[in-house]
Amino acid sequence: MAPLLVDGVLIGPVTLVRNGDKTIGVTDAELLRPHVGAALTVATMLDGSATAAVGHWGLSRKAELGLIELAGPVDAGLDVRPIELGAVCGSLDTCGAPAALVGIVRDGARFVRTHVPVVLDRDEAGDAADALLHLASPTEDAHVGMRVEGSTLWAWFPPNPALGRSGEVLVLGLAQGYRGFSKPRRHPVIAEVVGLDDLGRALLVAHKVEEREPELRQVAGEIVAGGGPAGRTGSPKKR
Repeated sequence: MAPLLVDGVLIGPVTLVRNGDKTIGVTDAELLRPHVGAALTVATMLDGSATAAVGHWGLSRKAELGLIELAGPVDAGLDVRPIELGAVCGSLDTCGAPAALVGIVRDGARFVRTHVPVVLDRDEAGDAADALLHLASPTEDAHVGMRVEGSTLWAWFPPNPALGRSGEVLVLGLAQGYRGFSKPRRHPVIAEVVGLDDLGRALLVAHKVEEREPELRQVAGEIVAGGGPAGRTGSPKKR
């Protein structure tokens, strides 16, 4: 989780994910729309002393997700370290594990990460196939009404001895502002959460482009009658 900046001004949080030498970030598309044509950077030190340039950015196939690609890798030893693609979960199901929305805010001269424990509920918004919403409600009074757009949902999964799996910390989805009226919990909903499957696709495609494809050449020739030597052409003999 890192600060996304325009001319040094924080516009929101961005989650950086790496696959090979490619680093792509995901944030709320609505945070990016007002800055078309602007030069974006990502603060890699939380005091703002180091930044990484954004090579380009755009919308994913899901209009809710804004994707950025860094112009180069993030150096080691900084406050910001991209997660690996394997830490991105393809499902929004927390399976009852503790979950929180993690974001970025400015606190004086520094940026700080926020941690908002939430519970995720499913909400049928209508008859359309894509009308299922995942709503995040805070568990603590202090976070009611907090703005969390661009934050990502993380879950802390315990070990599963039956599957031989150790504990995992995975990122599940991206938070967007919620404008509906559902209230599945005691505290009002603070975000709608969308899945990150498009982020995984973008990273896999970017990684594949870097791989050298086998060189294929078209070969044309004729069948040699009677099994003659290579390079000899002719017509099959009639019997």
